[in-house]
Amino acid sequence: MSESVIVETYPKCDFCPKDEGVDAQYDGKTYMEPWASMCERHFKQYGIGLGTGRGQRYILEDEGGANVNV
Repeated sequence: MSESVIVETYPKCDFCPKDEGVDAQYDGKTYMEPWASMCERHFKQYGIGLGTGRGQRYILEDEGGANVNV
C-alpha cells in the first residue's frame, strides 16, 4: 500500500460536523483503532501516520493525480 490514493472526489471528514461538509484529505487508522476519512486538522489530531497499516493521502484525479505513482 502506498502513502497516497487517487480519488475522483474527496469524501467528507468523519469527525467534522456533517452540516459543515469539510473535505477529507486522508484515509487512515486513528490512535483509537478504527479507520476514518479525516481533514488535515483531524488527521494531525487522531491519525497515526501514512504508509502500510497506517493511512493514505487522497489525491484528486483532476489535480494531476493521474501522474502520481501509487
